[in-house]
Amino acid sequence: MSFEVKKARRQRRPLKISLEGLSGSGKTFTALRLAFAMRRAGIGKRIVVADSENESASLYDGVAIDGEKWEYEVCPIPAESQNPAGYAECYEYLIGQGFDLIIMDSLSHAWHGAMEQVDQHAARNKGDKFGGWAKVTPDQRKMLATLTDGRAHCIVTMRVKSEYERVTGENGRDKIKKVGMKTDQREGAEYEFDAVIRLEAGHDATVENVRGCTAMDGRTGNSPDPKFWKPLLDWWLSAEAVTPAGPQLSL
Repeated sequence: MSFEVKKARRQRRPLKISLEGLSGSGKTFTALRLAFAMRRAGIGKRIVVADSENESASLYDGVAIDGEKWEYEVCPIPAESQNPAGYAECYEYLIGQGFDLIIMDSLSHAWHGAMEQVDQHAARNKGDKFGGWAKVTPDQRKMLATLTDGRAHCIVTMRVKSEYERVTGENGRDKIKKVGMKTDQREGAEYEFDAVIRLEAGHDATVENVRGCTAMDGRTGNSPDPKFWKPLLDWWLSAEAVTPAGPQLSL
């Protein structure tokens, strides 16, 4: 293998964004609102939601917000495909159909499916979970490599595991508060993405991690709107345009 040293050049590689949050924090709505903001900015053309949430993404059809009425397409992920290999297959299918703004809602179901596959292997093989992970781990790595490749912009949603803690309210009385903890995916999966945004139950958003776009680092807001995302989209558009990796990606 030969190696080459060259000058770093920031180019318009597809945006890969992870939205994390508790149930009810607005992940699907925020993903769609971001996708439409991207499209209005000229970043991508065709929006699709790969839906593992019982087709709940379709509930936002016809929403009028930010000066636009939402019209988009959905691709339900069958129960038997809700695992890492199935998600990679779904992404490949959507690329083949010409979509360049893909929302995977929710990536947590791929992880649940992976754990079920491990349990099923153990049940067939006298409790041997190591053999199950030997099969599932490569599928998990392939899924993340596929979703973060250079052919389309991709927004994923992930649940966080709910936990409750006792806090002191403004009146001095203790109350129980629902808080988000660990991402409901394999540890570290979220950091395969260019930006990681945590959504809280009140729709408060915090940028927990971002690559390159320093203007987004630590950014906070409530119910993220186009103004919230503008620094990220401006930063992407300011990069050098490149020839798309495939015919689907709008640069």
